[in-house]
Amino acid sequence: MGVNYFQREDRDLKFVLTQYLDMDRLLSYQAYQDFSLDDFTMVIDEAIKVGKEVLGPVLQDGDRQGCTLEDGLVRVPPAFHPAWQALKDNGWIAVSNTPLYGGQGLPAVIGGMVAELFMGANLSLTSYAGLTVGAARLIENFGTEADHRRFLENMYSGRWCGTMCLTEPDAGSDVGWLRSKAVPDPEAGDDRVYKIEGVKRFISCGDHDLGENIIHLLLARIEGAPAGTKGISLFIVPKIWVNPDGSLGRPNDVICTGIEHKMGVHGKATCSLSFGENGGCRGILLGKPHSGMAKMFQMMNEERLGSGLMGQSLAASAYDVARIYAKERVQGPPITDRKADRVPIIQHEDVRRMLMNLKAGSEGMRGLIAKTFWLLDVAEHDPDQGERARALAKADLLTPVIKAYCSDFGFLLTREAIQVLGGVGYCREFPAEQYMRDSKIISIWEGTSYIQALDLVGRKLPLDGGRVFQETMAEVMDLTGRHQDDPELGGDCKLLFKAARATGDFAMRYMGYFQQGRPQLIALTATRFLECLGEVLTAQVLLEQALIAQEGLAAVAVDSGDGVFYRGKVETAKYFCRNILVNVFARHVSLGQEDTSAIDIPEQAF
Repeated sequence: MGVNYFQREDRDLKFVLTQYLDMDRLLSYQAYQDFSLDDFTMVIDEAIKVGKEVLGPVLQDGDRQGCTLEDGLVRVPPAFHPAWQALKDNGWIAVSNTPLYGGQGLPAVIGGMVAELFMGANLSLTSYAGLTVGAARLIENFGTEADHRRFLENMYSGRWCGTMCLTEPDAGSDVGWLRSKAVPDPEAGDDRVYKIEGVKRFISCGDHDLGENIIHLLLARIEGAPAGTKGISLFIVPKIWVNPDGSLGRPNDVICTGIEHKMGVHGKATCSLSFGENGGCRGILLGKPHSGMAKMFQMMNEERLGSGLMGQSLAASAYDVARIYAKERVQGPPITDRKADRVPIIQHEDVRRMLMNLKAGSEGMRGLIAKTFWLLDVAEHDPDQGERARALAKADLLTPVIKAYCSDFGFLLTREAIQVLGGVGYCREFPAEQYMRDSKIISIWEGTSYIQALDLVGRKLPLDGGRVFQETMAEVMDLTGRHQDDPELGGDCKLLFKAARATGDFAMRYMGYFQQGRPQLIALTATRFLECLGEVLTAQVLLEQALIAQEGLAAVAVDSGDGVFYRGKVETAKYFCRNILVNVFARHVSLGQEDTSAIDIPEQAF
């Protein structure tokens, strides 16, 4: 095993859980009435322990050994097997899924916090669990009772694993062009069983030896179906056929033809898969024909939130490494006294600036993501239908923002960690360079940042006639209005008000661009709009937390552990508003230029 560098502390996680989020509301729901807040904090304690003792120690094995393809079978790094077994044995695969089929039944927000810890400790290994649970939830939500009995318990337990199979060699983000096809299998005696034929590429965890079986959720077009996404259906395609009684049958003609050699996440097998090359692949239609994309979007949205969480979790791990190193590494005297002895580099101003980027970014993203998972819990369990609808709509708006903003910002923060470590940060001796390599793919997975921005502008801004976006911005304005005279944070509230107003102007101008027939201006600036909204919402979270911390400071000694933590929350909010949120204004100035030079330049000039 390699060196374990996972050093996450629990203080900010528990602040979010016990002081920031309204967990009493969740505990009032019938689904969670058997739990208490103490139960949730205990889960976090245990998850940190698993991260430090089980997942973190095999991080470097996954990176340095990687996955191998031998005789048509993908093998994960050997050290992954006992770690996976530990996750299975202790019920960590399906933390937030129904106990009816082996899940723990915890709120989604607790599952998200556990996932942050596990991903921060070992992204590659944790991905096998995430995809398995996502595939199983699709079967749970859209399959028959027979499907549930056939697949769910073995998937939620980690005995079997799962994937989603969308991408093909000639169809990536434009999935409507896929070529995989399905034809009814008259010999099956079941009109839901089809013969499957096609090739999929870039399939995460597409083949491996962690589970006894792999259940693929595959998009294909039934022969004769309409072209484009409207004609796509969704199928359950096991690697080894599963009989109606749940027992394993014969291999299902699913063959791994290659694995990708990637920049990072080497322990996560990214496969090319051939289905039905020998005419023997069968799949079970999930739901009605031609409804595949709508169903797959459930898993895609879960994976989009998961991707944002990956970006945040790796940034938090990079921050952990950087802050610990900065307190230990002695180099150079202070700039205020060049004749003094050398000091730990955390006393140097620019190092503190970079550490504040890491602290503010990782904590702000943590709060924003946790709030979104909390909304999903409300959307699923609140007894008031109106409250459920409002929570779901808000979560829908936030999903592309979290996916793109947190994956991009998280990657930039890993750069800061390498810079704090200096030369050793560029070396494999420390894990910061691996965090950066592992992190880069996240902004490409599940739709690039540009695709998320188009989703935000084209689908999420118009939700309910624009009401969801308007109410979200109104919440920001209300916060800033109530606290603009705060002696310590009033100026930051005013900055947030101006940033929110500038961000809202993007949306207003976009309406004009649509009406004027200038959609290219939207395409040129959509990612900037998403970044602005991400920074505004993150600033809102950090200021809300800082206001809570101010109240906490009044009740504790300034130099106590809680006092230091609360003072840190206040200063972190200030830093984000004054150093990161202000980027909104530069983007807004750029928007006003209505620059088309990227379009006007001759293609031959590139």
